[in-house]
Amino acid sequence: MTAVPNTLLADGRGHFATHEAQGGVHTMRRDPLGVNKLFFGLDEDRVESANYLDDLRRGGWTPSQIWSVPSGHRIRIDLGSRSLSIEKESGPEFVEDDGGSLEGHARRIRARLDEAFEALSAELSGELFVTLSGGLDSTGIAVLAKQHLGDFTAVSFTVEGEDREGGDLAAARRVADALGVRLLEVHMPREALAARVDDVLRWGQDWRDFNVHCGLVNLALAEALPAGATVLTGDGMNELMADYSPVEVEGRVLYALPRLSPGKLRRFLVQGLDSGDREVGIFARRGVRTVQPYLLCADAYASLPERFVAHEGSKQALVRHVLGQAVPAFVYDRPKVRAQVGSSEAVGGTVRALLDAGVDQAQLANRFRALLGFTEKDQRRLIRAGYYRFPTTWPQT
Repeated sequence: MTAVPNTLLADGRGHFATHEAQGGVHTMRRDPLGVNKLFFGLDEDRVESANYLDDLRRGGWTPSQIWSVPSGHRIRIDLGSRSLSIEKESGPEFVEDDGGSLEGHARRIRARLDEAFEALSAELSGELFVTLSGGLDSTGIAVLAKQHLGDFTAVSFTVEGEDREGGDLAAARRVADALGVRLLEVHMPREALAARVDDVLRWGQDWRDFNVHCGLVNLALAEALPAGATVLTGDGMNELMADYSPVEVEGRVLYALPRLSPGKLRRFLVQGLDSGDREVGIFARRGVRTVQPYLLCADAYASLPERFVAHEGSKQALVRHVLGQAVPAFVYDRPKVRAQVGSSEAVGGTVRALLDAGVDQAQLANRFRALLGFTEKDQRRLIRAGYYRFPTTWPQT
């Protein structure tokens, strides 16, 4: 089985999934955001855990025997008494309104980010990379990495032939030049992307198109990095700031979102981090450790009242207070671009590559079932309300 490395900070924050066994008593815990996945097979005589569904399936566990530990929870199983208990231990506390100023919240966020990066500087090993799209989220991580960790290599993805002026790669080149860091460019042929869908479904542990399209970007990046490396990513900020919107491709709407206020939407999106493994799972399978610094500081971002995330440009306003002029001015002005779309000028990237190859949401779902040996019923109950299925009592046969 492939073990996903834990990232633990001194105060207990981090990305982790743990399983401790003593006699017939098993205790499993998972980090507050569910960054590291933890599945387990359970029958009357044994408990076996893994970071990947596929490992448990290959070990002979049936879909009905496989469960997940939900984010921020602890599950305790006593095989002798055939008992199971579950307890919530941690999770971000979202604030409606505390009367504070944006400047005050920005100072607290900056302090938490500095603490997280200082903690990382003491325990990082191997070559260091930062994923860089030239957007606000990834540039923020690159700026903090430069300030706290020193030298690193930025890495950016593009579909071969889509290296255009308004694309991520062009923006990443500008940011890397402004920060004075090396840039590793990953150019992936369009035809090669469809051939990698099976790996993304298996190690990304999800069939939903928004995670598969993004997972393809990360798999291409992971293949370009050496085993044993650490990669820092800007993932998680979009969820914490409710900064997502649907994508329209030739009359089709992809990545539809529920009609919720920004405050409620961010709760929904953060909750959904429990399921899908488009970053950590995919990089880890290639021997690369992933750290998501924004999610290490999720409690600080969750303390932002809704009025600071409820309008267009709220993220830019916050980052200006947190990082100021350390972020190049052109990054603040650049339109938001999803990594899987790749350009502000036209829909391209992995989205276009798969759709042009005839790989749509229905085909992704069918292929996931085939790879994992799931039925449609198994698949329907695997992910509900953003969570992988989990037990609350000893499962009945």
